[in-house]
Amino acid sequence: MVGRMDGAKGETVCVTGAAGYIASWLVKLLLSRGYTVRGTVRDLGEKKTGHLRSLENASENLKLIKADLLDYDAMAAAIEGSQGVFHVASPVPKGDVTDPEVEVLGPAATGTRNVLEAASAAKVRRLVVVSSIVAVDINPKDWPTDKIKDESSWSDREFCRSNEVLSPNLVLLGKHQILL
Repeated sequence: MVGRMDGAKGETVCVTGAAGYIASWLVKLLLSRGYTVRGTVRDLGEKKTGHLRSLENASENLKLIKADLLDYDAMAAAIEGSQGVFHVASPVPKGDVTDPEVEVLGPAATGTRNVLEAASAAKVRRLVVVSSIVAVDINPKDWPTDKIKDESSWSDREFCRSNEVLSPNLVLLGKHQILL
């Protein structure tokens, strides 16, 4: 599946937040490589999903599913039958954010946990969690400019907490684990 991304005929992957900017490009790439894509979206309306429905191979290989990240059953139904999952979505708060921990971080952590648990229950072979630069960029030590940040590079959890860079309840994901 992912890692070779060619000859994918018959493989199904789920992309959360499929209508978003980055996820849309990912959906386009996956369709061009022969994958069947199950994309989760908040709104199935043409205004939000028309760009996806017009992609090459979309009519045959793209199924859009209205699913709320905070609804485990909806995510489980969207992921079921997929060999891989790309978790790109993040909940979007309505209106002005007055409490980022409650309105942004909490729902993002819950949504990610729902995707991870649903993928595990569905026996998904591969899972990619897309995050922001915050996951790898906050570290008290200077990072060598000639060293590439990769899956072994993570923000220093204790540094973030002690300096109140992140919420103390923020879920930081590391390879193969959730750190609370």
